[in-house]
Amino acid sequence: MLLPIALEITSFSTILIYSGTEYGKKQIESLGSLLLASGISALFLSAWVMLPDGDNIGVILLLIGLLIKSGFSGFHIWLPKVNEGGPSHALGAFAGVLEIFPLLLYYRYVLPNQLDPIIYQVLFPLAAIGIFFGGITSFFHKDPKISLAYSSIESLNFLWLCLIITGMFQFSGDLDLMNLSNSFRILFFLSLFHHSFSKTYQLFSIGMVSRLVNSSSSDSLKGIGRLLGLSPLLLGAGTFSYAVLPGTLGFISEATYFYLNARILDLPIGRSVFLLPSMIFIFFGIVLGGFTHVKLYMNMFLSMPNEKMNMIPFGIYQKRWLYVSLTSLAIVILGFPLFLPFFIQLPMLSPFADVLLIEWFQQMTIVSLISILIISAFILYDKWNQKRLNSLKKKSWDCGGGYSGHELSVPPSVYSKPLHNSLGRYFINKDGDSKVDQILISFLVSIFSVGTRFVSSTNQAKEEDISKYLAISSMFLIFIFSLLILGNFKG
Repeated sequence: MLLPIALEITSFSTILIYSGTEYGKKQIESLGSLLLASGISALFLSAWVMLPDGDNIGVILLLIGLLIKSGFSGFHIWLPKVNEGGPSHALGAFAGVLEIFPLLLYYRYVLPNQLDPIIYQVLFPLAAIGIFFGGITSFFHKDPKISLAYSSIESLNFLWLCLIITGMFQFSGDLDLMNLSNSFRILFFLSLFHHSFSKTYQLFSIGMVSRLVNSSSSDSLKGIGRLLGLSPLLLGAGTFSYAVLPGTLGFISEATYFYLNARILDLPIGRSVFLLPSMIFIFFGIVLGGFTHVKLYMNMFLSMPNEKMNMIPFGIYQKRWLYVSLTSLAIVILGFPLFLPFFIQLPMLSPFADVLLIEWFQQMTIVSLISILIISAFILYDKWNQKRLNSLKKKSWDCGGGYSGHELSVPPSVYSKPLHNSLGRYFINKDGDSKVDQILISFLVSIFSVGTRFVSSTNQAKEEDISKYLAISSMFLIFIFSLLILGNFKG
């Protein structure tokens, strides 16, 4: 019973973090979305607690509550609203703790149960669609914070995909499918670390910096990171991870997924036919989701800024804490791949690691070490060269010709506009909002507003309203008695 209580305490404690910000329309919608999702999921969690142990209905109710809480495909519509108005430090904590807590509860209390295979057959394509939808929407969205939210949806659905494949084959008598299930179990924890640290890093860098200008368009944030006086390399560690550069957590996670897909292709066609059609959606979503971070980084931290840009004051004290936060997260993102052989030997993972996967992680560690050494050598050479040539002029990546004006800086829309008419227009409207989410929200609003059709359109009560209220009460009372009678017959 303490589990749903702990889950809700972690959600409601974010109110204390919101208290340091001004409450505008976006902030109220953000906090309201968070509390609404928490409240609905708490109903399902409470039902699971009250039902007997081992009850299949209780496990399914727990699963639904965890899907809602973690932003699974179709249950994700509250997550972009939370990111739009929430403070960056609260969102960083949310990405690192609250988003992954439901996944760990699923791993502990749902995954060990032998569920009906139809559940996995439904969840698997939904997770693949969620990866595709999250990646493509984040790529075309104009608001950098909402782009990060849809990138989180893509990452969270990828984590669900790993768990679904693990549960799908964990009780199989086929040795190849058992090894595949165990490998995806280990990939889940690797990707969990990648999402937690890399996404928290992005919210502290891109999310924090984007709040310094009162604008929700990424095109108006050109070069804002240069005005902070922080190193572009430090500000880009999270982007490098999502860009799958060797030596980062993202490289280990995505490369392992591609490796496991190669092992799926080696399986007989009868066993892999269920997994193969979804690969195109998953790869497409991962690539576009990763390039979302690249285009934001190039625009915000490498382009030339407009010196007349109106920024919220960012003092030395705030800059110091931002530097400490980013440095500590960067150490984990770049240092974790070097300790993969020790990670795979953890007691909770070592029983599931086969020989091929252990050899793969050893090779990834060597590649990561070589990559980090090469990058370090370039950084040291660059610092030595700057000291040797004091008059060395820093150039922008996108202006060229020695011109240092901001007019020629390349905005993020340059990358997304060419694909908008062919692909983006099916997912993003003219205002930059998701069409799929708008349809889902309109559908939910129509359901919740059904009761308004039975009451008067004015605030003045009418005589016929009393009969309507009595009819509604009678209908629900009969419905409740029907459930009780059916329950007694079933018992």
